[in-house]
Amino acid sequence: MPLYEYECITCRQSVEDSLRKLREKANSETASTLVEKYENIYFIEVADLNKKRVLAKHGKRDKNGIDLDFYIDERTKRVVFNIRNYRFAELIFDKEDENNLKCPRCGAKQVERVISSFAYTHDLSTNMPKPDLSNLPPEVRAKTFIGDYIEEKDRPKKNR
Repeated sequence: MPLYEYECITCRQSVEDSLRKLREKANSETASTLVEKYENIYFIEVADLNKKRVLAKHGKRDKNGIDLDFYIDERTKRVVFNIRNYRFAELIFDKEDENNLKCPRCGAKQVERVISSFAYTHDLSTNMPKPDLSNLPPEVRAKTFIGDYIEEKDRPKKNR
């Protein structure tokens, strides 16, 4: 009975679409429109890092929301979203359970299994599971190497 992590594609898409719109025009009007359009986005802030000033800000941060930050325009602008988390974990007993999953926040059935951060950081005293590379294109897979070396800082103290 493994515990898997999933992301809601619909909720994630709203953030990706918003980021695309802000790349086109990063102003208060765009931020306001996006916060009103998508119910999973509570707050947006766009800051110009070169001029050290806020270009746009709209909405109210939710204490239960999570902050995601992105950089646009060749890393000269920082966009912060305060959103409802679209990543969730589920216990899966059999393959049929995975087919019936839906987002606990919006109810959408479009979910995607993602690599669990918990699985990679839970217990460093055991061998870490390696990601499945079979779904990568052959030209990418050929250039991808995952070795067994663990940096000194990441080794458990009892094995140093």
